[in-house]
Parts: sequence; C-alpha cells; structure tokens
Amino acid sequence: MDNGFMKDREWRENSTLVGRSNAEEAHIQQWVQFVDCSIVPAFSTWMYPIWGYASYNKLNETQAIEKVKLQLQTLERHLIKKTFLVGERVTLADIAVASSLYAGFKLVFDATFRKEIPAVTRWFTTIVNQPNFKAVAGDFTLCEEALKFTPPKKDAKEKKPKEEKPKEEKKPKAKEPEAEAEETFEDVPKPKSKLELLPAAKMPLDEWKRQYSNNDTPVAMKWLWENIDLTADYSIWKVDYKYNDELTKLYMSNNLAGGLMNRLERARKYAFGCLVVAGEDNANIITGYFIVRGNAEEMIEEVTDAADYESYNWVKVTDVNDEEKKKIDQVFAWDGSIEGKPIMDGKVFK
Repeated sequence: MDNGFMKDREWRENSTLVGRSNAEEAHIQQWVQFVDCSIVPAFSTWMYPIWGYASYNKLNETQAIEKVKLQLQTLERHLIKKTFLVGERVTLADIAVASSLYAGFKLVFDATFRKEIPAVTRWFTTIVNQPNFKAVAGDFTLCEEALKFTPPKKDAKEKKPKEEKPKEEKKPKAKEPEAEAEETFEDVPKPKSKLELLPAAKMPLDEWKRQYSNNDTPVAMKWLWENIDLTADYSIWKVDYKYNDELTKLYMSNNLAGGLMNRLERARKYAFGCLVVAGEDNANIITGYFIVRGNAEEMIEEVTDAADYESYNWVKVTDVNDEEKKKIDQVFAWDGSIEGKPIMDGKVFK
C-alpha cells in the first residue's frame, strides 16, 4: 500500500480508516499485503479458468482451493474473538480483505464451504452490510451453489470449420497478405534490457541458482564465493525494510517480504536474493541480501520499477569481506541471527 496517505497525520486524526496509531497503521498495511500476496494469487488461480481468463487444469484448481482455505483459516483464527481486523471499528484492512473475498462469498463459498469459516463469514457479512460499503456494492447474497468450471461444448467447435471451408476455397489469395503481415510483425525486434549488453558473466546466474536449489546451503555458498566475480559481473546489495519498527506478527512480516518478491518478475534473469524475518512477534525485522547483475553504483531498473522498491533501503556492499560473507551465508541459509534476533522465516527470489 502507498504510504503517502497513511502518513498524513491530519487526515488520520479525522478518520479511523487508516488507524489511530502507528501500530494500527502497521497492522492495516500488513492485512492489505496479506490480500495482495496470499489471497489474490490463490483465488485468481482458482477462478480465472472458470471465468474463461485462463486454461483449466484440475490439479492447479485443487491446489489453489487448498491455498485459499489455508489463508481463510488464518483469518478465522484472527477473527474468532474480534469484530474487525484492526481495532474496534472498520478500517481499510476490513475493506481490502472483504473486497478480495467478495467474489468468493458470492460465487463459490457455498454453505458447506462456509461451515469451516464461521467467524470469517460473520465478519464478512458485517462488513458488506455497512452502510458505506453497501452504498457502493449494493445488496449482497451469499452463495447457494458453487460455480464450477464448465468445458466448452464440442458441438460449437464442430460447426465453425463447416462454415469457414467455403470461404477459404473462394478466396485463397486473401490469406497471403495476412501471413506476410504476421511475419513482418514477428520480425520486429523486442526491446532488450541494458544488462544484455554486458559481457558474458564468468559465473552464469542460472548455474548459481541451480547450485543453491540442489545443494545444502554451506556447499552452495562455498561454490558461490569461489566463482562469483564482484569486480564486474555482479554486485551485492544489503536490503532493509524501512518500517521495521511497525512490524507485528511474524507471519505478516513474511507475507510483506513475499510481496516484494512477487513484484520483481522483470528482474528474474538478472538477480537472486533472500529476505529473512528475524525476531519475534511485535519485535522483528525484515532484512536480506541480493546478488545483482552488473557492478553499477545504482540499482538496476528491473528492480527499481517494482511497486514495493521504495519501502526498502538498498545499499551496495562495497567491501564483501569475511565478516560480510558470514552474514550473507546466514541470510541465504535462513540460519543464525541478525542484529541479535534469531532468523525465523524468509523468502527467496530466484
């Protein structure tokens, strides 16, 4: 979530939506990140094939449904003794999470499904029946029969070629310019990253990723330090979340770290990194290291254009000495402690 209006103290004093304290602000932002990083990806995988936006795969659907149920159980545990997600009044957290579940409760969360999440169902109906919410979304009716994927009818497919055959025979030449146009379009070169202009790296990044995935971390790290060239091919960056003092639950902090990773798709060919969550509930930090292609003094565009980039401090490590290597080893292994706080969880970008 953009921190701009969340930090506007004057506006906050006149609204409970963004919280009445720094702690409430942090809670609200974490729930919004929970939507973005956990609910939306799983729910989209479940529903997009049903809506016709993606091809259907039974295994993917089953896994997505299980992920949605897992996220709903997180909500269920939180809401068993609470009326709202943060504080005692409706906040942006309630609006964001309820909005992300709106289609679910309307289309697929039938009575059997809802039996497993009574607290979430109670909370959801409370939110959608708030006057201001209702004024925008209208009346709401809970799902009675779950919407399911319906494969396209075969009859419809069989009729199309019969109608098109005479057209193809009458005007065979009409296809030629279309084919030429397609070839011309395909010949247009796609824009490349500036990083593609760099000389080939002595250590291919993909090979490092394989080493990390297929070996115990100590073995992989030994290989890394023996092969990486930090004079020209790569640089290492220390990453720290700017608002560590506002973090609360460990799992929420980990979701927050995952949010950054999800937004770095453009950088996948050019970067590898780990973010870890260290500490305990209400006293934890998000920190980590990234290996980045090239050795420029500024972070690459593929990273800086990520939506969450500005929420973190990125500092290039100019002296990767033995002490710094030990810290990087710990982060990449999710082991040990950082700033006196034990590493509890983490996310990998590879």
